[in-house]
Amino acid sequence: MAPYRPIYVTRSDGRLEILSKSRKKEANAPMADQLDSRPDAKGNTDYFKELELGDAKEVDWRRKLGGMLIREIGGPEHPGSNYILAALPENYRLYERVKSGPVSEITDAYLYGHPQGRKKRYRSPGDFFPHLLWLATDDNGDPDNCSCKLCAPDDLQVFKEPDRIKPPEPVKKEQAPVKKEFIPPKASAIGTRPMVIVPQRTHSQDKGISVTKPPASKPPGGTLPPTVARQAGPPPATPTLLAPARCFEQDQDSQWNKYLFRPGELAWFNRGNAWGLSVILKRTLERDLQNPSRDRAKYLVQPLSHPLQHPPTKIIESEDGLRPWLAWSPPPHTHPGLNSTSGLTYNTIDWKGVISGHYGQGDAEVDGSIFAAKAVDDSLTLFLPLTNNTVTTGERTYNGLYLGGEKIWTGEPVRLRIGSGHDIMVVHSIIERLKPGSTSIASATVLLVGDIYKFSTLSLQPGVEPPDNRHLPLRLRQDMEYRNRATIPIKRTMSFWKLAQAQEKLPITDIKGRWYESSALLPILRGAEAFSQDLTRGEIGDAGQWMNARGDCNTVSGVPLKAGTRVVDRLDAFGKSIPPGTKISKGLDGPPEDQAFPKENVLPLVQQQQQQQQQGQVQGPMAVPMPMDGVQEEMGGKKGLEGQGGVSDGDIEQFMDLDRMEEGYVQQFSEAGGHF
Repeated sequence: MAPYRPIYVTRSDGRLEILSKSRKKEANAPMADQLDSRPDAKGNTDYFKELELGDAKEVDWRRKLGGMLIREIGGPEHPGSNYILAALPENYRLYERVKSGPVSEITDAYLYGHPQGRKKRYRSPGDFFPHLLWLATDDNGDPDNCSCKLCAPDDLQVFKEPDRIKPPEPVKKEQAPVKKEFIPPKASAIGTRPMVIVPQRTHSQDKGISVTKPPASKPPGGTLPPTVARQAGPPPATPTLLAPARCFEQDQDSQWNKYLFRPGELAWFNRGNAWGLSVILKRTLERDLQNPSRDRAKYLVQPLSHPLQHPPTKIIESEDGLRPWLAWSPPPHTHPGLNSTSGLTYNTIDWKGVISGHYGQGDAEVDGSIFAAKAVDDSLTLFLPLTNNTVTTGERTYNGLYLGGEKIWTGEPVRLRIGSGHDIMVVHSIIERLKPGSTSIASATVLLVGDIYKFSTLSLQPGVEPPDNRHLPLRLRQDMEYRNRATIPIKRTMSFWKLAQAQEKLPITDIKGRWYESSALLPILRGAEAFSQDLTRGEIGDAGQWMNARGDCNTVSGVPLKAGTRVVDRLDAFGKSIPPGTKISKGLDGPPEDQAFPKENVLPLVQQQQQQQQQGQVQGPMAVPMPMDGVQEEMGGKKGLEGQGGVSDGDIEQFMDLDRMEEGYVQQFSEAGGHF
């Protein structure tokens, strides 16, 4: 999906205040009692609320207006309709009327700001478009040349005096449209044909369209008219304000260096003698005995398996015992027959036949976890609903979603497939759009709305600092400060996230997955020694380079990526790969007993490995004992490093050396001068 390009209209006749008949100033907006959202005695509400810049309905108005405007005056050099009005004309404000009762809710939008007062309001983008077109094109600025239904209603057009028209010859006004969708008048009805200017913008900005009037002749007084004097280059994109966290768990995940993994996520975990696939059930913070000044995250995971047998839960004492699902790719199945049979899924496989050897020798638990993980990667679950406008717009909004193996909140960054491949978007809204005439979520479309940022670097100059964007999430800002502290003394460069586009709407297929802090994840993915060397060279890259994208493991060459399968409840995404009755903790948003860990005596990870090495156990990326016949198979996959080929079984130890865990990456990182 191509991004929307902004159009700038530089003139407005909007008024925030008007004079009433009694010559008193009053707000050009709904009256005070209309803004009261308190319900009546029967529990019904009927009130107006202003829609802020970036609200889904406000963005929809600007998209429709931008599309109509570019189709009318854009010309052949601006094909297509992927345009959006950068902002409503100055002093025009969009309000939503909310009427709700015990059963249903109805919402409608109204645009206020017309100079004739609050009773003159526009009910749809089609109603307002003739007025917008007049603002953008009439070089005289004469409201008599506007054909909108407010400036030229039917009853006024009959009695309009021709001599008030500025041109020498009277121009017959077109009748106001009856339909809501406006059919634009010909250019001769509104004056000179406008110019469409594509301004020269910086490399990191997408080109926008600036709609201005033709150059006016200089007036006798030697000054330009006010509307011309305001003409300037298009304003830079404005970052969207971050909404506060709506629950405790969202607040926890918005903090830098607190938790790397989240309940409900799919993750690789270290079993001591192997790596396996699991779902994270709960987490907590404990004092780090090696470093009492900081806390250490601890997790409870449930290993995935085939439906006939489930391993017990396992406590992971430190985050270096986990990997994000997208850090590695799942390897081939251990049973040869499962690799050679197409179309198999977790739910269609004859698992009794697998265990009986019908598909050759292998490890059913390992293969069960691989099939289950691929099913989870294809899933999509929305949670914490915020608004429900299915009656009017067919849309609902949510505070978060599980996208494949990861949990994503509004107000945090995600990695994008579009752009440079390293761009991110700070998500401000998660929208579910129902198919017209349907209430089924299976056919609904899920969209993310947010600000797109590009990674930018500047040479260090005295007195020059990168822009301080306080609208960025805390994790983004703190991680960038950390990276700059490492690169500035050595590379003499400083980096920052530069806003490229505000309030873009993208489909799920344009999202790679969660964004992770390089300062937290790279020491784990790169290893302690390699990361320490990166620090000394001032080379702290993007952790996303080492990650796959959601959908990669299920993508068939030449077939477009699909949005995925909608699943109502997160546990349903894992299905029978986890034991019946398994619960995913709600953390601080759930009851206290929901946070309790089972009483289990678990040795620290390094001590586990030392004991296993003394016993001569196998070390590998994924080696799971097969209880039935003692056969032991290794399981691994390629790194998520973009552009790197797959890793064969013979490359497993080179690809992932567990022995480096014994050295303890925290200690080496501390010696290199870093911190978490």
